[in-house]
Amino acid sequence: MDTIKILIIEDEQSLIEILRLYLEKDGYTVYSSTSASEGLRLIDETQPDILLLDINLPDHNGFHVARKFREKSDGILIFISGEKSKSTVLEGFEIGCDDFIIKPFDPVELLARIKANIRRSGLSTPDVLKLGNLTINLANKTVRKNNEEVDLFTKEKMLLFHLAQNPNQIFSAEQLYDSIWGMESNADLKTVQVNLSTLRKKIEDNPKKPKYIQTERGFGYKLSISSE
Repeated sequence: MDTIKILIIEDEQSLIEILRLYLEKDGYTVYSSTSASEGLRLIDETQPDILLLDINLPDHNGFHVARKFREKSDGILIFISGEKSKSTVLEGFEIGCDDFIIKPFDPVELLARIKANIRRSGLSTPDVLKLGNLTINLANKTVRKNNEEVDLFTKEKMLLFHLAQNPNQIFSAEQLYDSIWGMESNADLKTVQVNLSTLRKKIEDNPKKPKYIQTERGFGYKLSISSE
């Protein structure tokens, strides 16, 4: 399964790296360029679902890139720029952008804006994830391995579907505990590890070397779909 692809065209490499950290942690596939010419090539090559675009680029104006993007795609277009005059913002929307974010901005705000635009556009994770011999149906909450239904206990299923609804996103044990068991529960964090262990035994070919539910040491756990 392919994740949502985001292309960043921005001349500040440091900003690109900050945004990449936030976006990849949230499960997006990220491409980037510091120039308009390279960005246009990447638009053709990667066909991004979302374009984050600066206006002041070293070789071309960002509006030029936006027009070229709109000729080829109805994907989500978000300007990220220090230009905040009314005429500049209006021109961005006239070209067909979906949002216009003024620098400096909080990456968390950008993530929220991206998710809001994804909801409005209908661009989202498919109802069915097919990962090798494993099929996770998000609509009817069933799991099949080698075409046979996998019998999961309630908390195991809740864990798996929480991860599946946020593929490639890392969750700490504390976050999973709060989401699945709730802050009022009498259980402890070991319960998360125990349930992940039993879940791996049911869905992984080799639970000791899990391919799907992976541990990111020092950070937490994720459902990996990067190799699919």
